[in-house]
Amino acid sequence: MRSSKTYFLPEHVGFYSTNSSESLVFDLSQNISEILIEAIQERGRASLAVSGGSTPKPLFEELSLLNIDWSKVDLTLVDDRWVDSDHKDSNELLVKTHFIKNKAAKVNFIPLKNDAKSAKEGASLSEEALKVIAMPFDLIILGMGADGHTASLFPCSEELPIGMDLNTKSHLVATTPKTAPHERISLTAKSIFEAKRVILHLNGSAKLHTLEEAMSIRDSSKMPIYAFLEQGLDIFWSP
Repeated sequence: MRSSKTYFLPEHVGFYSTNSSESLVFDLSQNISEILIEAIQERGRASLAVSGGSTPKPLFEELSLLNIDWSKVDLTLVDDRWVDSDHKDSNELLVKTHFIKNKAAKVNFIPLKNDAKSAKEGASLSEEALKVIAMPFDLIILGMGADGHTASLFPCSEELPIGMDLNTKSHLVATTPKTAPHERISLTAKSIFEAKRVILHLNGSAKLHTLEEAMSIRDSSKMPIYAFLEQGLDIFWSP
């Protein structure tokens, strides 16, 4: 049942909350496990795309301990900064440090970053790399910034209309946000919309206020998360 704090969310948006980020991580990891195991049982493989940032670190640690046949799971990123894979701001480094170890050491990881000098130059190679994953994704885990961006679909980015274009044939878009460092490579909104399950993982009351603002403004060009709320997803939130 929704709390009174979520009255502003559309009825088709699922909302799950716990009293702590630790219990949320445990429950979310169990949910992810069920989705991946079911996909493996049905089709022999499962596909998962995850986001970076500080919020998912404990989740990655928990996922690395799950009893799943990780060799049958294709893992990639929702987005990444166009920096070397050993750079402190690299989502690839984040995932390799906190996720791809323990029981998850054998996961089939497909990075988004390549050796091209820029994301725009490397986007086609990144697209080619993703072809090993059977689309649509079984599961995508999103995060969200205070400005309402998700993935690297920033309201301040000139490439936002390309990334939000539902007629695109591209799974990825290169973006250059004005309010955040580094050029980025990101899944397009269409790729995220087409996923079988999409989960938004959030901590803190400020994130609920961002969602409420997005539902008030109702403009995905100003707050891209609005498009995903309208499309429908499941929110996992803790205070």
